[in-house]
Amino acid sequence: MIRTPTRSAGVTLMELLVVVALASILLAIVFPAVGSGLGTLELRSAATRVAAAARYARDQAVYRQRIYQLEIDGRAGSVSVADIEGGGERSYQFPPSVQVEAVLPAEDAAPTQRRRLFFFPDGSAPDFEVILTNTRRQMTVISDPLTGTAKVVER
Repeated sequence: MIRTPTRSAGVTLMELLVVVALASILLAIVFPAVGSGLGTLELRSAATRVAAAARYARDQAVYRQRIYQLEIDGRAGSVSVADIEGGGERSYQFPPSVQVEAVLPAEDAAPTQRRRLFFFPDGSAPDFEVILTNTRRQMTVISDPLTGTAKVVER
């Protein structure tokens, strides 16, 4: 019997190195794009939460016939809703990448300090804007004083 040399069915080291090099190039291109997308998603989520908190405060004020407050704390990076008599507080902490740039109309205090906005049982609500930013984008939550609703606008 004559034996012919057989070729191994495995992968050579050179082929493996080429695959690893291609994978690392693809990761270097894709990873930064995914990271910036997450920052935008966090910013949009925070702005949506502020708008939802404003709608919740208005709805609860009308339904329960009590004054509710929406508190935006720029230094702590949080928003909370509570009955001014001290009950039913709900709060949300912004992600670390999201900052409160301003709450308008501005008061005498710094625009990023704690602000309280009041919602009344008759459905009236203040006219306000909350400007949220991250390193790349800015989103604004704008209230409509006629309807008392809030919406998110990307700027």
